[in-house]
Amino acid sequence: MNIFSRKHDPIPTAIIFGLIAALIWGMWPVASAFGIKRSLSAFDITALRVSVGGLILLPLFWKKNLGFFGRGKLSWKGALLIVTGAGLPYILTGTGGLEFAPAGHFGVITPSTQLVVSSLGSWFLLKEKPSIVCIIAIAIIILGVFLTGWEGLQGREANTWIGDLLFVSAGILWATFILSARYYAIDTFHAAALISVWSMVFFLPIYLIFFESGIPHAQLTEIIFQGIFQGFLTAVVALIFFTRALATLGVGRTAVFPTLVPGATIFFSIPILNEYPTPLELIGVIVVSIGMMLALGLLDKLFQR
Repeated sequence: MNIFSRKHDPIPTAIIFGLIAALIWGMWPVASAFGIKRSLSAFDITALRVSVGGLILLPLFWKKNLGFFGRGKLSWKGALLIVTGAGLPYILTGTGGLEFAPAGHFGVITPSTQLVVSSLGSWFLLKEKPSIVCIIAIAIIILGVFLTGWEGLQGREANTWIGDLLFVSAGILWATFILSARYYAIDTFHAAALISVWSMVFFLPIYLIFFESGIPHAQLTEIIFQGIFQGFLTAVVALIFFTRALATLGVGRTAVFPTLVPGATIFFSIPILNEYPTPLELIGVIVVSIGMMLALGLLDKLFQR
């Protein structure tokens, strides 16, 4: 199967693509936080992600004849929105937040913020008016995010609230990507190549000139692991698979997959990072999950009985 094909996939295939993307993204904050706790900074992890992903996609970038800037037929506005939403700003806010807050907070706050903003964006930009149930679900999600971050705001750990705000920003950025990719109908490969190559070109010179790299001091196994996970699985595989699912399933149904991220992140955080959610954070996760399932219509049958 050619994953770079522009044709829409059968729905079961698109669902599998979405599930794989969600699993990778659920593991991403855990892998990133693991690297930060050892010897790498958020900037080091960002550098590995954009450089590996950009180099992998660079040959295909030129092969597709997308032009010098890789826009193809995409407008400058569309290209900037897509790269901003899933590229360097998103990566920096996500990894930067992990230096202040637990990975479990990312797993809850970022996907739920993305769902809320995507729903509102679909209403105003794509003219998909939300139902009363969807509006109630959004309110429930906001409550769950508040519960998850409450102890951080109360000083459970210094500056946790900074990380939570960065995670909210990451969710807004990712929603921008989802809406833009759908609005401009950009194909899978074009989106992945544009994001990875532009992020590499913009970030690497700044990183090499102005930041002290921790990569030379890290263990080789850690560099290889982060390079493969960040630059290949997260930046290439997950992004391509998610965009393929988006093209087939649409914004509404594709938003189901981020609902898997909170549970996956917390599940991986316990054995790898030794991060255990507090009772209030666990309640927040449950509330967010209920709100997400309600917003996506997964609980409709319960209300019809």
